[in-house]
Amino acid sequence: MRQQRLGRISLHGYYVFLFLLFVLLSAWIGRDTLVVLPSPGVLFMLVALSGYAFLYVLLVAASGWLLGKVLGSSVQVIWVVLVATLMTMLLLVDSQIYAMYGFHLNGFVWNLIVTPGGIESMGGSAGTSWTVAAICLAVLAMHAIVLFLLRARSMPRPVILVTLLVLCMLGERAAYGISHLRGYRPVLMAAQSIPFYQPTTFRHAAEKCGVTMVRSARLEAGAKGRLNYPKAPLRVSADAARPNILFLVAESLRWDMLTPDIMPNLWRFAGQHGTRFTQHFSGGNGTRMGLFSLFYGLPGNYWFSVLDERKPPVLMTQLQQAGYHMGLYTSANFSYPEFDKTLFVSVSGKDMASDDVGPGWQRDRRNVKRLLGFLGRQKNDTPFMGFMFFESPHARYYFPDESVIRKDYLPEMNYATMDLEADMPGIFNRYINAVHHLDQQLGRVLDYMETSGKLDNTIVVVTGDHGEEFMENGRWGHNSEFHNEQIHVPLVLAFPGGEPSVVTRPTSHLDMVPTLLSMLGVNNPASDYSVGHSLLAPDGGPYRLVASWDALAYVGPDYKVAMPLGAGGLSEMRISDAQDKPVSEPDTVLAQRSDALADVLLDLSVFFRK
Repeated sequence: MRQQRLGRISLHGYYVFLFLLFVLLSAWIGRDTLVVLPSPGVLFMLVALSGYAFLYVLLVAASGWLLGKVLGSSVQVIWVVLVATLMTMLLLVDSQIYAMYGFHLNGFVWNLIVTPGGIESMGGSAGTSWTVAAICLAVLAMHAIVLFLLRARSMPRPVILVTLLVLCMLGERAAYGISHLRGYRPVLMAAQSIPFYQPTTFRHAAEKCGVTMVRSARLEAGAKGRLNYPKAPLRVSADAARPNILFLVAESLRWDMLTPDIMPNLWRFAGQHGTRFTQHFSGGNGTRMGLFSLFYGLPGNYWFSVLDERKPPVLMTQLQQAGYHMGLYTSANFSYPEFDKTLFVSVSGKDMASDDVGPGWQRDRRNVKRLLGFLGRQKNDTPFMGFMFFESPHARYYFPDESVIRKDYLPEMNYATMDLEADMPGIFNRYINAVHHLDQQLGRVLDYMETSGKLDNTIVVVTGDHGEEFMENGRWGHNSEFHNEQIHVPLVLAFPGGEPSVVTRPTSHLDMVPTLLSMLGVNNPASDYSVGHSLLAPDGGPYRLVASWDALAYVGPDYKVAMPLGAGGLSEMRISDAQDKPVSEPDTVLAQRSDALADVLLDLSVFFRK
């Protein structure tokens, strides 16, 4: 009996250590927010961190206690150390993700893990895996040693401390709910920096009591509903042309890479055959929403319903009804994101080829060979639709020696040990070399189209799914913010009868479907199937829409406004100017643009059934 009691007391000391460790790790994750918050926000964040650290410890302790009752104290101790190690690793991983991308472990990361091809898309390395394994062992050893050192220490039962922590948790819940109701930004900002934070809101209760939110509910975008897409059947001219269509889409290709020295082949092609759009934005800051907007002409909030209903784009449906041959190639996976259930759900598997073996540049070379074989088999009497997704510019930005144009690049990237500030110039040079290799592969395809004569009757679209940020605004990569570096992409469009030109007005991936369907003889107004406008019209829309996994941004000529989607994520709207700089009076900006934001809300719901 005395030995069992001592075991429990020694674990109490270990649990105090865990509590302090979890508080410090969580505070480290949100350190950048802590230093800029006013005092009320700092107080809220510290109280919330303490409450969440207590919950983590409670999870460890309760599961260990239950297991100990069944299997004995020795198994309890082993279990507690293992679960504490897992919790520590989750916080360490979250700290790395949050530092690079600005979001925590969330639904997007879970989707990445469970969807086939998701993990492979991250471009990890053996070196990174070994480093993570070594860190796991070191953390496990640390917990075991601390428990050993505390084995003989007795501590009083922390009844007072536990009671205080429970009161703090209740107070934190109330503080967030009231702040959400009143639109108090310091608390809302602090909550976004807390790992695994689950907000509590009082909106419905407040409405029953006659209390209204400061921030209008109509500025929150719904994410799902039953589709009414398209709103009317397509009407096609009897003598409609059937030009070939070729999509060449590159991973993580930002607009400023299209220069004569980095991408000479695409630059030459654009100058001789195409229209180059210099102010073109993707419809997403990640592959999923970027390609969704390109093929559907719809904002990203429709993704979830399209996926649920397995609804193909009207563009693909029209091409198939017109008898187009399909040849689709990706150097990633059609299953991640779930393009085999959305963009290409109606395409036969025999017309789709994935290659995910080896570095991206090697996959691109093999797939270009496959694409050229497909193009060579096409006869002039049957139109075709070709698609290729290039992986060369994807992190970790691989390239062969002959593609090096920036010699001062980081030779090896290890996600677990890299210093973002010190290594970023070398990482950016890796990216430039990888983009140069992409251009070499694009050159193979574009040269074939010219020399074979197929270009005379083919619409060619060359663009990126999204951009890539290199800490210009405090982030690396994509999928995290609506910064220009993540959403501004190049677009080159060549079509039969078109003349080389440069368009400087704002355009978007959402405009591609209206452009192509009008070329295919569709007479419906674009509003029947898209929120975009033809790229060839003299004037475009008054704003652009860009989506992430859990938010959607209005991008106007002067300001950006990011608003939450029903999928869960952002707890408040974020307002910046067009160059991603903070604004001094965000509420004034919202008030001045209330009409435009109301139009955005219409775009986000017009293809849902009433």
